Amino acid sequence: MLPRLHSQSDIHPTVLVFLQQLEANGFTGDIETQYSSRLAVATDNSVYQKLPQAVVHPKTTHDVQLIGQLANQDKFSNVTFSPRGGGTGTNGQSLTSGVVIDLSRHMNKVLEINEDEGWVRVQTGIVKDALNDAVRPFGYFFSPDLSTSNRATLGGMVNTDASGQGSLKYGKTSDHVLSLQAVFADGSLLESSESVDVLSEGTFAKQAVEIARQVCTSQQALINEKFPPLNRFLTGYDLKNAYQADDDTFDFTRILCGAEAL
Repeated sequence: MLPRLHSQSDIHPTVLVFLQQLEANGFTGDIETQYSSRLAVATDNSVYQKLPQAVVHPKTTHDVQLIGQLANQDKFSNVTFSPRGGGTGTNGQSLTSGVVIDLSRHMNKVLEINEDEGWVRVQTGIVKDALNDAVRPFGYFFSPDLSTSNRATLGGMVNTDASGQGSLKYGKTSDHVLSLQAVFADGSLLESSESVDVLSEGTFAKQAVEIARQVCTSQQALINEKFPPLNRFLTGYDLKNAYQADDDTFDFTRILCGAEAL
C-alpha cells in the first residue's frame, strides 16, 4: 500500500536545516525533497517500504565526505542515512525514514582500465553489466554472476560481498577487490592500499583499521578455531582472511566486503 498524500510537508525541520547547510557547504550533487523522488526510493528488492525524508545524489567523493562531516555535528545526531546503489538488496538495507544517499546517479563511471596488469578502477555506483561491457573488449570479465547484474552496483556488491553463480570457481566479490576507497560516518576518507599512519588521529577511519587489525592479530587462534573451514565465507566481517600471519599483512578490504555498512 502506498503512503497517504498530505498537503503539509512531513519533512522534519532538522532535516531541512541539514540539507540547507549541506548545500551551503559546497555540495555539488542533487538534493531532492519532492514526494515523487522520495517515493521512488521508498522500496527496494525486499518486501519492506520506508518513505525517506529526502534523497541526495552526490557527484564526487568530496560530496560524500561533506555529508558525513556535517552529520557528525551534534545538532544533526538524529538525522539518519542509508546509502543506496541499485536497490537490489532483499533485506531492506537501502531503506530509511531519514535521508537516502543515492550513489548510482552520478558516481557510476569506469575511471581507469589497466589492460596489462588486469585491473580496473571504478566508482561505487557503476552497474555490474556496465563494468563487464567496458572490460569485455580487453578479454576480461568481473565475476560473480548475479541474477540482478543489469542493475546491481559494485558498491552494493562490496557491501554484501556478493557471490552468485560460479563463485566456487571464480570467487566472490572480495576475491577480486585489490583496493577500496571508503568514506566513514564522520566524513574521514580511507584508501585501503595506504598505510594507516597517513590517517588523521581520532577519525573513524583510523579507529576502524586499528581496532580491526588488533582483533585479527590478538585473537587469531580463537578466530581460526571458531570460523568453520568453508569453501567460501558467507557474510559479515571476514576476520579469518583479513590477517595473514605468514607475512604479517592485514587486508582491510576483507573487513569492508560483506560488512553491510557501506
